[in-house]
Formats: sequence, structure tokens, C-alpha cells
Amino acid sequence: MGIFNLFNNDQLSDKKIAKIGKLITNPFAQPDVRMTEMHRLVRDGTDGSYRALLKRLSVNANGHIADEDEKKWLEDMLVDLGEEILSPLEDYINQEKQLTYALRAYRRICGDDNALEFFLKVLNRYGPLNYRAGDAKLQLVNQLLTDKDLEKNLTELIPFLLDHSDDIRWLIMDAIEKNASDILPGQKLYEECIQNLTEIICDENAGPRIQKRAAEIIARFEWAIPEVRENLSTIVGEEYFIDKKNFLRKRVRPQ
Repeated sequence: MGIFNLFNNDQLSDKKIAKIGKLITNPFAQPDVRMTEMHRLVRDGTDGSYRALLKRLSVNANGHIADEDEKKWLEDMLVDLGEEILSPLEDYINQEKQLTYALRAYRRICGDDNALEFFLKVLNRYGPLNYRAGDAKLQLVNQLLTDKDLEKNLTELIPFLLDHSDDIRWLIMDAIEKNASDILPGQKLYEECIQNLTEIICDENAGPRIQKRAAEIIARFEWAIPEVRENLSTIVGEEYFIDKKNFLRKRVRPQ
């Protein structure tokens, strides 16, 4: 029983919880009606009511301001519930795609280290090849790239340079570029970075902007291309070549 229901024996039935759940996830319901019903679920304080409550985070309501206000209120309420909400919240994060508010609440409850460890587990469970979870993975990556121990997280995120989502690839390349001075030859992080960036610039199927961005990073920081390699993709090959020392160089255009 939840902390908001210590003195309330009038618990909601499963049928009633399901009905309230449908109402609070109705994007066209009045905001005050949704808020009233969310308060009822909080007061009920059962596992079922908490899981129904979390579903509110999975939909965008009509009216941006009201939608954001409700989700911010719910984020703060989850933090107030604390450890009591963790099991339903973890299940939500593992299953749903709209995660921003849930991830922020989880991080506020558990602290950075525990939260980021959990987020990595969820991200790795999806893996780079899961294209259906692109939105969820993007939100998880955003959280992981805000950590002070970015080098540790980057090591875990490098496989996602080969993700289906160009947005995820771009975010990780942003982080690599910002931290390039700390990514040095001989490090595991360096070796994995250059290996995956090289794969991108040789991949004809990668998005053009992703291929060009990967090439820019390799050339700018003079990271040597691994000796075992395929030919550069057509797009990259038009602007770059690999010299005798395995550095990626920009072609000089005739005047």
C-alpha cells in the first residue's frame, strides 16, 4: 500500500483503474479532468494504480503547455513516491518509448551512478540493431551523455555509432568530437572509435551526413585508419583519400 493511502481503505478496483488509465491517456480530455484522475491513482497507492499512472507519460496530450505541465507534475510526484515507485518505473522504462520524464524522475530518485548503470542496461538490451526502439534509445543516450564520467559512458556507447538511427550516431559523434583531446592512441576507447568511424566511411548504406561527419572527425584529429579496411564509400571518396601513412586527407580541388 502506498504512502498516500495509509488511511484509505476504499481502494480502486482493477476495472476502475483501467477506466481511469484510459481517461488520463486520452489526449483530448480536459486537463483538469486528467489531473483529478491522476490524483486518484496516486491516492490509491497500489502497484496497479501506479502502472496506470505512468501510462500518462507515454502520450502527448492536445495542447503543448498543458501536456508539459502535467508531465512535470507527474515527474515531481514520482520523485515524492521515491523507492515505492521504482519497480513500476523500471518496467515502464524497459517497455515504453517516451522516456524523458521517466528517466529524469528515476535519476532524481536513485542518483546518477545507479540511474546511469540502469540506463546502460536498458540501452544494451536493445542494442544497435533494434530500429524500432530508436526513440527510446535516443532518450537514453541523451541521459548517458550528460554524465560527468563521460569517458566511461562513451566506451559503452561506441557500438551505437553503428545504430540504425542517424540521430543517435550524430549525438555520439558530437561527444567524440568534444572529447577528442582525451581519446588517445593505445586506449580501448580510441581503437573502438576509429574502428567504427572507419566502418561508417566505408559503408555505402550509411546516411550521407553521417558518412561526411565521420570523415571530418577522422581527418581533423588525424586518427590513422586501421590497415585492414574496405574502400571508402563513394560519397567520402569524392572528398577524401587515404595517404600512405593511413591518414584520411581531403582532396585538393583544382582551381
